[in-house]
Amino acid sequence: MIPKIERGDKNSRTNLIHILLVAFLVITILYFVYITGGTKKGFVHLMYVPIILSSLYWGAFIGLIAGMVCGILTGPFMPMDVALGITQDPMNWIFRLLIFSFIGFLTGYMIDRINSLNEEKLERTLKSPFYDLPNAKKLFYDIENKMKSEKNFKLISIKLTNLYDIEKYIDNKLVYEIVNSLAEKLMHTCGHKSVYSYEKDELIVLVCESSSDDYEEKIKGILEYYLDFPMSINEYKIRLAFKVGIYMYQGEDSSPIEIYNKARIAYEQGEVKESGIYYYDVSLANKRREIQSITGTMLESILKHELFVMYQPKIDIVNNKISGVEALVRWKRNGNEFIPPNIFIPIAEEIGFINKISKFVFDCATTQMEIWKSKGMNIKCAVNASVSELNDDSFTSWAGETIDAKNIDRSDFEIEITERAIAYNDHRLIEKINYLKESGYKISIDDFGTGYNSLMSVSEIPFDKLKIDKYFIDRIHKIEVAELVKLFIEYAHTLGKVVIAEGVETEEQINILKRLKCDEVQGYYYSRPLLPEELEEFYLEFNKVNHESA
Repeated sequence: MIPKIERGDKNSRTNLIHILLVAFLVITILYFVYITGGTKKGFVHLMYVPIILSSLYWGAFIGLIAGMVCGILTGPFMPMDVALGITQDPMNWIFRLLIFSFIGFLTGYMIDRINSLNEEKLERTLKSPFYDLPNAKKLFYDIENKMKSEKNFKLISIKLTNLYDIEKYIDNKLVYEIVNSLAEKLMHTCGHKSVYSYEKDELIVLVCESSSDDYEEKIKGILEYYLDFPMSINEYKIRLAFKVGIYMYQGEDSSPIEIYNKARIAYEQGEVKESGIYYYDVSLANKRREIQSITGTMLESILKHELFVMYQPKIDIVNNKISGVEALVRWKRNGNEFIPPNIFIPIAEEIGFINKISKFVFDCATTQMEIWKSKGMNIKCAVNASVSELNDDSFTSWAGETIDAKNIDRSDFEIEITERAIAYNDHRLIEKINYLKESGYKISIDDFGTGYNSLMSVSEIPFDKLKIDKYFIDRIHKIEVAELVKLFIEYAHTLGKVVIAEGVETEEQINILKRLKCDEVQGYYYSRPLLPEELEEFYLEFNKVNHESA
């Protein structure tokens, strides 16, 4: 009894073992029934074992055949009583044959049905809830198999950055058609089983190294087409925006999720809304890892007294005196690791921690100014403030109460607002700055010249000082840049304002700025940012030298 059908993914060796097992059981049961005296003792029902096994191994049809064969072998060829030579009544063995066949077919059918339901259930668990594509579970399963095969491959992650905007503002039904259209083109190029849906706005392509270079170019062609030409769906024309991350697996990773994450890390390069194709760079991963580490430890930095404030002198180059200082926050993590402010300040803004840092700086600066005032040091102080802080009534109210509680004046404080943060025609911000100005604070426009509409936006602000960005000071030796800086200075002087040049580091820069009639400078030429006690020494020494030279 050799079945002609192999089920599932059983290989020939496993199938042969099953055949031999069923044949052995049939022969053994036949022999046992015969030596125990024939069918009269009922041992013939042991045949259900090989019949059911046949159904389990090969399905309903083979179960039916197995039942018929076993029914025949235990029918006319098997005596009812071996010792007396009494044969079976034909009706008995025919009925048994029908029962065997029915049991074989029914068992096989039930097993087939159960397997079919399990396959459907498994298929549902491996299918994306959004599209007719395999999901992340199937992706990781296939990645793991490729890792086991020790073959190199590429994982391409395609993040559709404007998909949710299309869903919200145009038509949510278009999302399926857009993604399906793109997926079909990718499958046509890379193969039906190579495209996956990880999230609603993310497609993954898994391609082997042997053909990945060709596939990669074709994929780039498809994506560039979508970037250059809008899609026409129904009455809409949609232009997709996406970021693509490519990672080449060469055996160094330990898990599918690690490989997938590297493809995602790749597309995180560039601007958030900027479409592009990027390759994984380990330095980017290290940077992201460090950002996460900084984010986690920053929340405790104030409580652990790791943040501190330094003060950089501002020099009046017309009258050769110290005109004030700028309070600058610094962070020494764990007491020995210096984290640059250009790293942790953007993170603090992103996680909503900047307000606490600003309050810390403001509190430290007001306390320090009160100490200096008690020592006869009349020093004005500039502090940086974001637009969100200025628009926060509770913050500005707190700042006013903090100053009023100490022996200092609001006029001693200069609030610096980054020019890039000032939006033209922002009436709320302009009203708030006017309020602060009327309350006694000095207003300074920081990083001037780097915004998109410098003169247009700044002309609306009631500022006192204009700080020319270091970008221009670094290039002030160039005639065209010097002329531009001259225009900035003349513009401010026409309005009766003071001009500060930041980032001044050389004597040449000082001489040019003096010639251009700049009022104040700030930078390493005179001093780096100083701790309070260092600033006191600098203040006394600077005044002493100038007094002696006078």
